[in-house]
Amino acid sequence: MNSSVIGLFLLAVGLIVLACLFLAARRFFMLRERGTSVLLRSLPAKDSHTWRHGVMRYNGEYVEYFKLRSVSLQADLRFNRLDVELIGTRPLDDDEAAFMSEGQSVLHFSFGGQEYEIASDSHGIMGLTAWIEAAPSKRQERLDYRQLRQRATRFAKEQ
Repeated sequence: MNSSVIGLFLLAVGLIVLACLFLAARRFFMLRERGTSVLLRSLPAKDSHTWRHGVMRYNGEYVEYFKLRSVSLQADLRFNRLDVELIGTRPLDDDEAAFMSEGQSVLHFSFGGQEYEIASDSHGIMGLTAWIEAAPSKRQERLDYRQLRQRATRFAKEQ
C-alpha cells in the first residue's frame, strides 16, 4: 500500500513539473517571436544584477512586459501609454556593457509613481519612445457625446 501511495505522489509531482515546463516553453517560444527583446529594472537599483530579461509587446494603449523566467500566461507588467512619463536616455555604463549587447541604450521612465529603466537596441528604444509620444494628451481626449447626453437626460428626469 505504501508503494502505491508513493507512486501516485511521484506521478502527481511529475505531472506538475511537466505542466510547468510546458507553460514555460510555450511562453518562451510564443512571445519571443511576437515582441521586442528587452531588459527591465525598477529603480532605485542597487547594482547591475537587478536587470530582468524579457519581451515587450504592444497591445492597444498598453505595452506589456513578459519576464523570460516566468510561467504566467499573463503579462508581468502593463504600462498604459497615457500614464508613462519619459525621463531620458543614457548609454550603458561599464558594468552593464559587460553583459548587454553592444549598441543597446537605456530609457528611463516613470509609471504610477515608480521609476523604471529599460534597455534595448536603438530600434526598440525608438519604437517605444515614438509609441509613448504619439499618445493623445489626457486633456485632449474626445468627449463621448452619447454618454454625455444620457447623463444630462437622466439628470433632467430626476428633477
